[in-house]
Amino acid sequence: MLFLGLALTPGICATAQKLKEHNLTITMTDENGFNFKFQKLVTHNQLEEVNDSVNEFIMLTKDVVSEDSPGGSDVEESEWEKLQSKVFIVVDILASLVGKNFPVEETKQYVSSVVSTLLKFHYTLRQPLISIGIGITWIPFYDYETMLGRLIKPVFIHHLIGFSATFYLNPFKLGFPSFSYGLHRVRTFFFSGLLIDFSDIGYDRIVGPQILIGYGLFTGFA
Repeated sequence: MLFLGLALTPGICATAQKLKEHNLTITMTDENGFNFKFQKLVTHNQLEEVNDSVNEFIMLTKDVVSEDSPGGSDVEESEWEKLQSKVFIVVDILASLVGKNFPVEETKQYVSSVVSTLLKFHYTLRQPLISIGIGITWIPFYDYETMLGRLIKPVFIHHLIGFSATFYLNPFKLGFPSFSYGLHRVRTFFFSGLLIDFSDIGYDRIVGPQILIGYGLFTGFA
């Protein structure tokens, strides 16, 4: 499955070349009430710049979750620091695309707070979630514009290749974060946090970089 996902990436890029512009959507709502939303058309070259940076993150996570890494299949604090630095590079690229109104430091601080929660290794009802990869994001109810959407805030991601980390609400795995790498699906409800997607919110999906960092309930991988 892992090699299949890697093999699909060139095909993804070839498909993207057929499209002249892509709709970049960035939203974030943090626990302090800070929120923003940006939507911007970006060129294929700009998309590829983000795509390359996300692929570098994915390749780093492949090494991090390897049994031969310092922490084995677990992710040590020093490895999280490397992953966080890669995410910061993506944030800087997005800031250059959006312009001076993009809150770079606030976004980085939020990413750091989610990583810190994962490093605490303790049970939490609101599950921290980091999910980055190449795939498709589906948000029912069109970006929470309906009453039901605003109430349950569901997000579903299908990564052709990616990395995800969270805590499972499982009494037999308290304090142990769970990871998924490669081809996998992510679900979360009552989500708040950072969402970066390269297509229109709703049902019209295209394959591209997908980033979800924040907190949710009933979060899981498949």
